Amino acid sequence: MFERARRALTKAGPERAAAFVLACLTLVVPSLIVTWPWWTTRDTFGFHDWDVQTSHRHLAVRSLVEHGEWPGWNPYACGGFPAWSYVESGTNVVSPWLPLYLGLDMRWALRLEVLGMALLGAAGSYLAAGRFTSSLGARALVVALFAVNGRWGLQTAAGHTWHLAYALLPWALWAFERAREGSGSLRHCVGLGVCFAMLVYAGGIYPLPHTVLLLASWSVLVAAQDRTLRPIAILAAGGAIGVGLSAPKLFPILATFQRAPRLIASDERMDLAALWTALTSRQQGFFDRPAPVEPYGWHEWGIYVSLPGALLLTVALVFAPGRRESLLKLLALLFVVLGLGAFHELAPWTLLHEHAPVFRSQHVPSRFLYPAVFLTGLLLASWVGALVTRFGAKRRWLDAAVAALALALACDVALIAQQPMAAAMSLHAPPIAARPDFRFEQRPPLQYRPRDWAGPMYLAMLGNVGVIDCYGAPPFDDRGALAASDRRYRGEAYVEPAGEAVIEGWSPNGATFRVRGAERGVRLIYNMNYDRGWTARVEGPRSTPARVVRDRSRVAVELPEGDSLVVLSYRPPGLRAGVAALLVTAAALGGAAAWRRRAARRAAEEGA
Repeated sequence: MFERARRALTKAGPERAAAFVLACLTLVVPSLIVTWPWWTTRDTFGFHDWDVQTSHRHLAVRSLVEHGEWPGWNPYACGGFPAWSYVESGTNVVSPWLPLYLGLDMRWALRLEVLGMALLGAAGSYLAAGRFTSSLGARALVVALFAVNGRWGLQTAAGHTWHLAYALLPWALWAFERAREGSGSLRHCVGLGVCFAMLVYAGGIYPLPHTVLLLASWSVLVAAQDRTLRPIAILAAGGAIGVGLSAPKLFPILATFQRAPRLIASDERMDLAALWTALTSRQQGFFDRPAPVEPYGWHEWGIYVSLPGALLLTVALVFAPGRRESLLKLLALLFVVLGLGAFHELAPWTLLHEHAPVFRSQHVPSRFLYPAVFLTGLLLASWVGALVTRFGAKRRWLDAAVAALALALACDVALIAQQPMAAAMSLHAPPIAARPDFRFEQRPPLQYRPRDWAGPMYLAMLGNVGVIDCYGAPPFDDRGALAASDRRYRGEAYVEPAGEAVIEGWSPNGATFRVRGAERGVRLIYNMNYDRGWTARVEGPRSTPARVVRDRSRVAVELPEGDSLVVLSYRPPGLRAGVAALLVTAAALGGAAAWRRRAARRAAEEGA
């Protein structure tokens, strides 16, 4: 492979080879620059929201490795909640990074996942830009301004790991554009569906709706311009494939949203002066605030692309010619205006937030600016690429010069994006001795050095302690589990009104109880939040199901009279239907692929 690449570059000439090398450096070097501080202190943990995201990943590993079960339930946080059904939990399970978490120290795995997603986003940006220009330098400009810009650094430093899923947005656009070409459309339509599915598995609570909105708008625009419904049909097919492939995660998530809809008011706004500061100010530390925007910290507002980068994007947005480019302008302007927030009662974000159900669960509309930079970068790449094509015949090194400019720009952007990253991985964990038996405490028993803004969940989990006063869980109001210090506490399991219960086996997804002396009509109370995914059976000469009910928002099992062995387990609601949908989708795709192969073989035989 490398020999073929070398021969191709040699044949293309030294100018093309130089442009290619510089573009490759732009793909790799900025990601290394941004994450460099994390490699100089490899024994530390991240601040802000990194603790809870680390706990989600650790639960998946503990469930899979130590207990041999799917990470369906998280017993450690807030009295217990559906882990697999929560959008931000279990994101390292259906993931290319799972082997890292299974085989490496958590601190190494986190750092490598972040670096891997940065490189994935850079590669996707380069490929997507290739659908709009053949210029290697122009493609590299998109990577320089989008992949790991100031917003990426701030959000990653904050532990907003869902933001890493934006790396899949360029891949989704690339697959959509390839499918529109006709050749290999089924393959790329499946690729589009895979992108949608991975956005679900990666916890893309913002990237997924933004990607769907971007592609839906783009498909309508190009369908109107080309006077064909093919783009809309391709997007619909890719979306259906994505739903089927992600159903084992998507259906449980929808069940949780149905029980606890995440409805958030959103009246945030920013003016054009603040936007320009966010794009160009070199003061981009995590605790900086170079523009008077509120609420929230600067990590929700900053999006440094440098003064030259901002000027290039603005000029391209105003002056770039072309029919297809006019559509990109409309789409980029839509995302820019959405990013300005609720500046008017009829502002696009105000209307979208009020009338589109999925967006009612979102706030901080400045997050639209990240895909807006990507779209404007594509517009810039198309324009610059056209200029390179026009003048490149006389100035053969022009594309290499553009690639060199892109690399210099990317390094500047990455150095500023590094500012918040340098402070992020700064917490040290204390020595931890795990309890032999699980129990709840009201507040986190362990703290990082220095103390973080919220009580650590990951450290408590390492100590085998659940925490009632927690964060990073679905907004359920009905929480029933009690801390051991609560005056109402009667044990992690007990029989009410009379009897004895002993926990003989325990895992995150359930427990086994030895019950003695139960009278008719009594209940086994398990000190864990209730959810309809709990099921129970009584083991004996034959296993019989037992009824699980809610008792003061705790899990309760109706017991038979006498002694019994009760096995309580949790399965996320919607998981069975999701697995069935996945199997149907896989079978349909396999059948479609087989039909296409047979059709191609028949056509070849008839042609012969």
